[in-house]
Amino acid sequence: MERADAARNRAAILVAATRLIGERGIDAVSVEDVALAAGVGKGTVFRRFGDKAGLVRAVVDETAASWIQTASLECRSAGEFAGTLFDHVLASLPLVIAVERTTVRSCEGNFRITVERLARLVGSTFKAHTVLAVLRGEHIEFLLAQGMKAAEIRAGVISLADTLAAEV
Repeated sequence: MERADAARNRAAILVAATRLIGERGIDAVSVEDVALAAGVGKGTVFRRFGDKAGLVRAVVDETAASWIQTASLECRSAGEFAGTLFDHVLASLPLVIAVERTTVRSCEGNFRITVERLARLVGSTFKAHTVLAVLRGEHIEFLLAQGMKAAEIRAGVISLADTLAAEV
């Protein structure tokens, strides 16, 4: 069992990392920045997470697990599922892009669960992967940079998921 002070430090580090990455982007945040914002020494961050990549994995795993345990369970249609996943990706865009740029084994379980739940709604694993492909953070970031509105992208994702589900 984790010591109370270690659990507090872990939570403070994850909150600080999530906030800083969201504000600045992954490339502009150092382990030292996170440690300072969390009120711990940088050695604590390194001992707990190994390196910056390990810290990012932990942050992403935490946010993905939260989404999987709440929003994804409440969805009854493919479009609703895709819409809530779009909202999660958009809200976590810097983190999602950071994960897409690195190999993140700790997130594979969350991804597998997401694919399985979406596959049940759209009728196949292939269709689930098709919807998830348009939800890649770098893809959404590109569309936003091209001037598309988030609401327009979200509507397109929902329409795609509902269309694929209707073909079941």
